[in-house]
Amino acid sequence: MLNTQAIESLTGLKGQTTGDVLKLSVPRSEMRVTLDGFEIIPFMGLTSWVSFKQGAHHATLMGDIVVLEDEIEDAMAAAIQANLYVTALHNHFVREQPRVMFMHVEGTADETALATGAHRIFEAIKIVRRKHPVEPAMKKVNSSLDAPPLEAIVEHKGESKDGVLKFVLGRPSVPVVCTRCGELNIDAAMGYNTWLAFQGTDERAAVCGDFAMLENEVRSVIRELQAGAIEVIAVHNHMFFEDPRIIFLHYWGIGNAQALAQSLRRALNTQQ
Repeated sequence: MLNTQAIESLTGLKGQTTGDVLKLSVPRSEMRVTLDGFEIIPFMGLTSWVSFKQGAHHATLMGDIVVLEDEIEDAMAAAIQANLYVTALHNHFVREQPRVMFMHVEGTADETALATGAHRIFEAIKIVRRKHPVEPAMKKVNSSLDAPPLEAIVEHKGESKDGVLKFVLGRPSVPVVCTRCGELNIDAAMGYNTWLAFQGTDERAAVCGDFAMLENEVRSVIRELQAGAIEVIAVHNHMFFEDPRIIFLHYWGIGNAQALAQSLRRALNTQQ
């Protein structure tokens, strides 16, 4: 069983427990990011996180760290020095100002070692930003989306926060295990999920998010997104040692909110 108190003490962060997973989140509220006239606030997709889950012998950490370009080297060095795998470094957006990258990390070890490693990554980023501060993010965005119709299309309940309507969809019907982690089950709380985030108005909304796909689903998801005029931004891995292999796709779209949701629903339907 995880020692959540020790993990929170070592990281200096308060976590949220979902089932047997402890997730620690760090919203990047100290930096302002804009894209095509929209504010990309933390709840829209600029929140770093690490999740911990206890296995048969050791704990496993998986996480996604939001980094500006001048933070990459120090954040990556901190992860490597902590014996964590850097499983990916990539974009989630295009045309955003300033440029933002995402560093995925993974490790299996004693929970205190993992927590110490996570703390070192977050501290390395803080040091860079203290030396070179940037304009902070807006606390919320103006949004007047009618949530119920979007929830009906997505077929899932959304969470509204700071002007953003967000959906997080797990895939319990397609179980994934980490083979290096003692066949540990990797669920939505550990980062194996599809998500959608909307802001704006019903007539002109922005949506971004991430599809979790089996390899044979990638082509059909891309086809439906392109047919709905939603940009495919990146296709890549987030994890190592998972079985089956999971590919992640990031996207961005602007348009009528319900039309965007319908395009995303059609892409989701190809995975069924």
